[in-house]
Amino acid sequence: MEVVTNKTGETRLPLYRNRSFVLYFFTFLASSLSVAFFLFTVNWYVVDYLRLEAMLGLVFFASSIPRLLFMLIGGAIADRVNKATVMLLSDFTKAVLLILVIGLLIFDLVSIWVLVGLAFLFGLLDAFFWPASSSLFPKLVDREQLTRANSIVHTTQRFSVIAGPLIAGVVIGFGSYELMFGLVSLMLLLAAVVDLYLRKRVGLDEEEQQTHPSVWRSVMDGIRYVKESPFLLTLMLTSVSLNLFLSGPLQVGLPIFARNVIGGGEFTYSLLSGVLGAGMLIGAVLVGVINVNRRRGLVSLISIVALGVFMIAFSLTGELWVSLLVISLVGLTLSIIDVPILSAIQAHTDEKYIGRMMSLISFASMGLLPVSFLLTSVFISIGFSIDEIIFVASCCLLTVGLVVITFAKSIRYVD
Repeated sequence: MEVVTNKTGETRLPLYRNRSFVLYFFTFLASSLSVAFFLFTVNWYVVDYLRLEAMLGLVFFASSIPRLLFMLIGGAIADRVNKATVMLLSDFTKAVLLILVIGLLIFDLVSIWVLVGLAFLFGLLDAFFWPASSSLFPKLVDREQLTRANSIVHTTQRFSVIAGPLIAGVVIGFGSYELMFGLVSLMLLLAAVVDLYLRKRVGLDEEEQQTHPSVWRSVMDGIRYVKESPFLLTLMLTSVSLNLFLSGPLQVGLPIFARNVIGGGEFTYSLLSGVLGAGMLIGAVLVGVINVNRRRGLVSLISIVALGVFMIAFSLTGELWVSLLVISLVGLTLSIIDVPILSAIQAHTDEKYIGRMMSLISFASMGLLPVSFLLTSVFISIGFSIDEIIFVASCCLLTVGLVVITFAKSIRYVD
């Protein structure tokens, strides 16, 4: 009987017995949780300890710029070197940076500019880590197991989004910021150890050692392909608008909303973040169970309109239980927007362009993130309250959804 092996040389085994996949799962879990812990801790430190809520958008801006600028380069590098090596260097460097920050915290020397610099470096390292991580994955499991393995990985990521803020809120509430950053650095060091084992198990195959076209040429080919497709072009413009009106008010605004509007502390912020993640998880599961195959574009557009309505409702809430209910609906609609439209892209894109399309869609969605973060901070600094900012941005988001659903037949009728 023929024995089938994957690229690590292991025979086809159940995932829990595939040592390379198990190692990958643990480093992915540690990295995902560390990101959730880090974001929560930095955000709350700026809002609650430094009392510089107007500067929080600058921290997000500093982390998003290197991701935007170096994401495509990170993907190109991941195709040319040992992917686990990139992951190892990223995790270890982050751990060292956080250990240095703990030292600054002990002597109360952590200013907003230290956190801006830290966010920039983390964003830069993430720009190389995540392309390497996602492209390593297919080398570890057989093609027949990819769907199940992807399900495990995405569920783990959603779990991190839910559990990360809840755990961080408890640690900060009963412990300290030093303890929280220490926990994150420890997890990153453990992830780096696992990356080291993966590095020894996974090398470059013959295809990856071949000469690749330049990143610039690949990007230009992808852009030309998009320009020839009204569906993809409209989708990119919609994605840009969605992130402009949603990302800044929601990500920058959530900790400020928790403290200023609801009157809560780190536990309130952790509950809002956790319930948002739970809504996203439920939405992803719901879409998977229903398995939408018809009018996927229309489903996503209706969800954008619903998202605008829910965000307006969130801006008008003042009670914790109402805010938790509405933010869960926001998370749910976010997943319903993403999953069908990504499936439609994969179904209607030439196979040789799928990788570039996904990269360009991500690039387009991130394009105005820095602008969104900065605008949110600017409006806070000139005196607008966070609920007013969320309300106006949500009205703009609702308008975009109504305009696209009315006039963009290329998306409305796509399956």
